[in-house]
Amino acid sequence: MRKKIGWLSLLLLLILGASLSLTVGTIPLTFGDLVRVFQHTATAGQQLIVFDFRFPRLIVSILAGMGLAVSGYLFQTITHNDLADPGILGINAGAGLTVLLYLGFFATGENSWYLPLIACVGSFIATGLVYYFGRQAERITPNRLLLAGVAVNAGISALTLIGTIQVSRDNYQFVTAWLAGTIWGTTQEHVWLLLPWLICLLPLILLKGRSLEILEFGDDIAVGLGIKLKRTQLFFLICAVCLAAVSVSIAGSISFIGLIAPHIARQLTGRKNNQTLVMAAVIGGILLLFSDILARVILPDGEMAAGIIVSLIGAPYFIFQLMKKS
Repeated sequence: MRKKIGWLSLLLLLILGASLSLTVGTIPLTFGDLVRVFQHTATAGQQLIVFDFRFPRLIVSILAGMGLAVSGYLFQTITHNDLADPGILGINAGAGLTVLLYLGFFATGENSWYLPLIACVGSFIATGLVYYFGRQAERITPNRLLLAGVAVNAGISALTLIGTIQVSRDNYQFVTAWLAGTIWGTTQEHVWLLLPWLICLLPLILLKGRSLEILEFGDDIAVGLGIKLKRTQLFFLICAVCLAAVSVSIAGSISFIGLIAPHIARQLTGRKNNQTLVMAAVIGGILLLFSDILARVILPDGEMAAGIIVSLIGAPYFIFQLMKKS
């Protein structure tokens, strides 16, 4: 019963969030206007606002939130640490640094399709550093890995700040907004940059869901049950890094969704399985969607970055979980 109520609540929140995302903004629309837009009887300006600006923003919010949530779920399962998150472990920061260097010094309007690949390079470099400094006796130690992630995240963030100072004045405003996690200005091109990765990786992860469920029991038990530990961990690690990297490359540097969404999903389902994974993805999309909506209305003039809203929610939650765990 709890699962059914949870799914129904998430569905209603998703519908509500989608409706608000399409109507709330600098030029507000009513729900009647929205109906007329989809009936193609609205004004040309209203159709432009919905289809060219707000609808891509809605889709990017949901997809990026899903990618970050699934990434966090995978990291928490692999490391056996409920506090693991791609943002905290420095994965987002690695992607952010390489994207910053690309956008600030090399990018042209004709090669934006390289952006997710460039983000993946930075994330894998950060992952390598975190693994190198966080391993102990060739094994992943949860607490040591978390401390290594915090250290790598701080170092990369410092380099990112230096890079921000060095970019041209024309790119400075865009880069700083991107680093704050803003979804403003996303287009249909951004949707198509993000969507193929999720379509390819999520089914693969679900197909290997049984292995992921067994990993939850611990490394020794997983080996005893016939799981090829290093190969399986490497597969899920690559998927987690790629999902976090491409999500950050499109939506900006957003943390804590990968921490919060899996926790809420586990509380609703009671265990870790494919259903929990899918629920975590939906919760992640809803969290980023409503954060983006709040970012539009919280200031009387202008918008706040959605990443700031997520951090205002996620930082206290992280501290609460840290104190609870200790």
